[in-house]
Amino acid sequence: MRFHHAFGSINAKLLAGLVALSLSLQASDSLARTSEPTPNCTHCKAKLQTLSALRSALPSDWRVQLEREPVFDSEVLTVQAGQANAQTLLLVHGLGNNGFTDWLTVMPQLARQYHVIALDLPGFGYSARPRGKYSTANYARVLSWLLARYSHGKSIVVGHSLGGAVVLRFASDYPAQLDKLVLVDAVGILQRTAFIKHGARVPQQYGEIPLVKDAVAHLNAFMGNAVEKVFSLPDPTSILSANDLIWSSLLGSHAWVNAAMALVEEDFSRSAPAITTPTWLIWGAQDSIAPLRTGQALASRMPSAQLMVMPGTGHTPMDAPTAVVFLPLLERALDQAPQSASIGSAAPRTDDAIDIQCQGETNRFITGRYREVLIDGCTNARLEQFSADRVVVRNSSVQMIDVRIDGENQSGPALDVTGSELVGTAGSLSGEPALRVDAGRVDLAGFTLTGRQRVIDVQRPSRLTASLCELRTAAGKRAWQESADFEKHSLAP
Repeated sequence: MRFHHAFGSINAKLLAGLVALSLSLQASDSLARTSEPTPNCTHCKAKLQTLSALRSALPSDWRVQLEREPVFDSEVLTVQAGQANAQTLLLVHGLGNNGFTDWLTVMPQLARQYHVIALDLPGFGYSARPRGKYSTANYARVLSWLLARYSHGKSIVVGHSLGGAVVLRFASDYPAQLDKLVLVDAVGILQRTAFIKHGARVPQQYGEIPLVKDAVAHLNAFMGNAVEKVFSLPDPTSILSANDLIWSSLLGSHAWVNAAMALVEEDFSRSAPAITTPTWLIWGAQDSIAPLRTGQALASRMPSAQLMVMPGTGHTPMDAPTAVVFLPLLERALDQAPQSASIGSAAPRTDDAIDIQCQGETNRFITGRYREVLIDGCTNARLEQFSADRVVVRNSSVQMIDVRIDGENQSGPALDVTGSELVGTAGSLSGEPALRVDAGRVDLAGFTLTGRQRVIDVQRPSRLTASLCELRTAAGKRAWQESADFEKHSLAP
């Protein structure tokens, strides 16, 4: 009866949006379960059942306890190990009832040098499942309480998957408690349309098979269009967020859905570029849940961040057998200072740059420095570590990674896209305007777009998706994270 009363006034479109969003999240969860190895569950609550059994299974000198946290007013499990007076290292897990036990492959080694704290976030593992919204902001408050209670000076905080988004929010809200930040395959950073479209795509290797490449391209275009239409509906999470009673009544007992729904509405486009804490990003190159472009976008937009990539690795690099490769990378991140990325630095401006064309080709790869680039009728063209004065894309599908297109001294747009689909990650566009789109789809992540008076011009109906982007003119700048249809429209700060 309470559910019916609370939602009785919501129209059919909003309900359809809510259902579609829930199905999308469930599809992502199914993908995670089928594409990654089954996590080690030797110490999780589903296996051991009781806290006393967990204590018996862990090293005798580890401190295991349930204590009441003030944010949700619930009992939360904390586990402490290692050197009592050493620097505190806090480990934050991702989605799933394994909770802190995801870190057991690396905790013994880390405990030799650090005062290690791990926890089960409220709603997961051995912790209670309280009512309330399992948002990154609320979880960040729990971390702040925990570190204020137990840390030795400024702490290093490591977060995986959902935990990566949580510690990113923590770094934004509580920078004074942090010495260093490590994000491992963080999820929930990309704009939600870009995130879901990635999960819905046919893997790239199938698109390289000659007999089926056209079918794969059409299927990916169809799936992308379908996802965009679903998320063009009114945002159902805004209704839930507006009323804590509705949120708790609908999602309170479903921890995974509660946290995932809260994560979908996150927007780090303003906060991430403002984080000055030294940050390491560790990513599995084959992550099907949090795509590598997430780490690449963060590295391009965070002022003190460096990305390390694990080839052939999926979403959970701390799982066996990849834990033996992951641990040295994590130890490097803990010991060394990151070096910030320099977008397009591999292709500096030169006086002898040439023009280049791709016409009617498939899987063309372009890198280096050029004047003007024309891509016409090409499928799956790829521009990487690339810079140019101008790029024109016609009736093509294109991926761009680590690019700088500087058209400040040119007439017309720096990047001109017509009748094409373009996905760009980590880069900058400068021109008047920086980007022109005509009957196209453009998905940018980690881009800075600069124009003199206007930044983006849209002609015929087009879809623009932006994650962790920024629009700039001489008059000002603003963060840009959205997915929307435009026609005969200009965007500027």
